Amino acid sequence: MSGNKIDLDQVLESINPDFQSTSQTDLLADQKKWALPVILRRQAAERPDAPAMQFEREPSLSYAELVDKIETIAANLHAQGIRHGDRVALIMENSAEMVFAWFAINFLGAVEVPVNLALRGQFLVHVLENSGAKMVIVDDTLIDPLIDIATEAQSIESVVVNGESLSNIPWRHFSWHDLEEAVTPALLEEIRKIDVVCQDPAAIMYTSGTTGPAKGVLMSHGHMYFFAWLTGDMLRLMARDVFLVVLPLFHGNSQIMQIYATLINGGKFVLYRRFTTNEWIEQAIECGATVSSLLGVMAQFIFDRQPSKRDRQMKITRMVTVPLPAAIAHEFEARFGTICVEAYGMTETSLPILRRLEDPLRPGSCGRLNADWFEVAIVDPETDRILPANEVGEILVRPKYPWTMLMEYFCMPERTVKAWRNLWFHTGDSGRYDEDGYYYFVDRLQDRIRRRGENISSYELEAAATEYDHVLEAAAVAVSAREGEDDIKICLVTKDGDLDRMAFLEHCKKRMPYFAVPRYFCVFDALPKTPNGKVLKRELRGDNGKSFWDREADGIYIRRGA
Repeated sequence: MSGNKIDLDQVLESINPDFQSTSQTDLLADQKKWALPVILRRQAAERPDAPAMQFEREPSLSYAELVDKIETIAANLHAQGIRHGDRVALIMENSAEMVFAWFAINFLGAVEVPVNLALRGQFLVHVLENSGAKMVIVDDTLIDPLIDIATEAQSIESVVVNGESLSNIPWRHFSWHDLEEAVTPALLEEIRKIDVVCQDPAAIMYTSGTTGPAKGVLMSHGHMYFFAWLTGDMLRLMARDVFLVVLPLFHGNSQIMQIYATLINGGKFVLYRRFTTNEWIEQAIECGATVSSLLGVMAQFIFDRQPSKRDRQMKITRMVTVPLPAAIAHEFEARFGTICVEAYGMTETSLPILRRLEDPLRPGSCGRLNADWFEVAIVDPETDRILPANEVGEILVRPKYPWTMLMEYFCMPERTVKAWRNLWFHTGDSGRYDEDGYYYFVDRLQDRIRRRGENISSYELEAAATEYDHVLEAAAVAVSAREGEDDIKICLVTKDGDLDRMAFLEHCKKRMPYFAVPRYFCVFDALPKTPNGKVLKRELRGDNGKSFWDREADGIYIRRGA
């Protein structure tokens, strides 16, 4: 290390020096086989005894054992009426059974619908009815919200319960153990003949709805494979790698960018039930992880722990961190001896912008254009006219090859057409790029703030706020002011539930442009969020019953040069 920066060349030398990326020509020549059943059966044939997966401290399963398990479960699902194209919803915590269910559904050519575990009432009804889920596989500890909406979930024909509680279920139902029962050779042979190819639907992943009902992103097998392959290529994954997975499996990140990416490359993933700040480093050491992925504030939480010699006893050399707070970026890499990969992407698009391992860290940037596979434009959100470098606009994406982005928003043709207007996919995010071709995420378009003639990024404002020692989370929102301008309200979660107003204000004045310093300050026990963990800013903009401090009411004004 040099100062507080990682020695990039030294770390790169330790990361799979024999890694060879698959050429684009070779990858596209094999495109019909971009499908999960094809990949897993190929690995089981080529490396039958190699470890594929492990759940917490349970014994590992080899690739051959994994495929045998999946085919048995798939055969039993088939016996219960699941066919090619049917949708099967999964309401399950991280577990080996969740992984088996996902894979078995795809082996039948059916479509998995992973459900956020926080969904209740009409939120849950919407996902089940919009997807037309024919079957639900659910943990017995999570079944009550499903039973509560039984009269409204009209598409469900049967329920599989993972656990012992099978009472009071108003649908035809059976136990997970029934799916593990031995099947006849004839039925197994029938399952193995099911042809699944890249253009077949594989999953419906629901994005959280901040302005309307959640949209179901219909992903083809090709899209999921490509997303996973691209992640593995970015991280130089190989068979010797062990991926530590702690994010919930109802998210595409953990399914595609972690588990699937590992299996494509013949490695092993180790799945834990959930992320815990105090256990993450010990888990990484225990399982021998070489790669992991963190989202949101997770990297900050880990960094805020007291430094320890255990920090460098991990073997993790690569980590996907979205976002990596700019204020700690270099220090985080140096402390843990890992290269942190940032990228810009979403379920719909995979990764059109990314940082390659060999690229120097540029704090705040999500990387450069992945020009082999995508086109990206920054445009005026009102006119779709392309903007030059350093101007902020909406991020648009389109693929260069088929089956590498979403098929549609499931059963939402109007939303699909709107997103694809002018033959570009509109992400709803704003960003910019600099003269060196590095891209920067700025904000969600709907979260833009305009004050004193300046467009203000709530994302950057929130990042500055969380640099303050006592602030855990921050959300900045616009509050209507005079003459079409906005005032700024900052909503905070602090370590002790309190805030030294003047000390925090001084921090803001040092870290923010004068016009971006908030006028209103409000402390919350917890910020309101969607089931996918996105802050519900619409609930913060109005009068939500929380008291707040108006600095201008106390005669405190921030002026240029103050």
